[in-house]
Amino acid sequence: MLPISCLRARDFCYICNVIERELNIAVVGAGNRARKYLSCLPGNVRLRCIVEPDPLRLSLAAKHHGVPESGCYSSPEAFFAAYHKLDAVIIAAPDREHVALALEAVRHGWHVLLEKPAATCAEDYEKLLKAAEAAGVHIGLCLEMRHHPYFHRIYELVKEGAVGEVLEIDHTEHIGPDRMAHSFVRGPWVKKAETGPVFLSKCCHDADFLLWLTGGSVEEVRSSGALLKFRPGNTRTPLRCIDCTIPDCPYSAVNLYRERREWVAGFDVPDGGTLEDVIDEELRSGRYGRCVYHCDNDVFDTQDVLARLSNGISLNLHLEGTSMEEGRTTIITGTRGKLVAENWKIGLGDVWEDYSHLATLPLHAGADAALVRDFFSAVSEGREPGCSLASALEGHKLCFLAG
Repeated sequence: MLPISCLRARDFCYICNVIERELNIAVVGAGNRARKYLSCLPGNVRLRCIVEPDPLRLSLAAKHHGVPESGCYSSPEAFFAAYHKLDAVIIAAPDREHVALALEAVRHGWHVLLEKPAATCAEDYEKLLKAAEAAGVHIGLCLEMRHHPYFHRIYELVKEGAVGEVLEIDHTEHIGPDRMAHSFVRGPWVKKAETGPVFLSKCCHDADFLLWLTGGSVEEVRSSGALLKFRPGNTRTPLRCIDCTIPDCPYSAVNLYRERREWVAGFDVPDGGTLEDVIDEELRSGRYGRCVYHCDNDVFDTQDVLARLSNGISLNLHLEGTSMEEGRTTIITGTRGKLVAENWKIGLGDVWEDYSHLATLPLHAGADAALVRDFFSAVSEGREPGCSLASALEGHKLCFLAG
């Protein structure tokens, strides 16, 4: 890489959208992502109902947000069967439930803020698009890269013509050892049949950003992937990390959860219990205490996707889940030059902007809050949200074709 200059990037500040009227909403799914979005609710947005099948999680969410028992539901069927005067619903349930839940919300005439991915196949995506259009409601998607100041700056530079006409983009997502082990080996997104392909689960953000950046439509996609590292037989270790004596294992659950206290936001602590108790239980008998080489995962841990767009731009995307690196590298080649973005720095020639101060900020450096504000201000104003279902179609299409 070129030497980093002393230039520091300007901070990117989002305007706080004003919600002119009171909006009544519900949330379906009260897990970690829902908690993030609910923490960003603007004033005048009132949470009236919570739908969550896990009784502990439902109880904790209701207590935290002051939702009475009458507004708590353990099943979507019971919730949709009851009468509610709502404006919108946040859906943050498991991936394969997104379409059915969103369709039901649309039938009730409610706007929907939908966790990504919107669907797991093109047919369901189109069905959702048509239903929302027919009902006259909007569906916004939680694709925060469009709102993230670092990626928004890349978008801004490209649109200003900093590299000229874009010819090719090389983009790599290094999932990182912690995220890979927690989410795609031990956790909720380990089975393709239950959740979908890892490229859709993890990289629909990336695909959406690149299609938003470049425009055009997807004409051709070639993909190859494999499960290379996280499979039985790659090492002779105990079934659980708590019984392992291998020093400095980068995938140690003991180190990740007990010692570093990372990735524990989704661990629910019952009244009278402690986080330490929950972590100990997971290490002894839970899914998160398993050795990464003795799990039931079958999604790829590495994948290469090449796409050709209608405007002639070539996209080369690489998902990497086997390395110790974490983060994204984006190289944009144009007729006037090249933009390199990696390690929270953006370079054009020998001039670099430094965004490393954003790396550890919560809520994706404010991007979660920005997308939530935009969605609810759109509902209030009667307009389409910035990250709409229609505008995210091509990014999802790329992921569907990648498989």
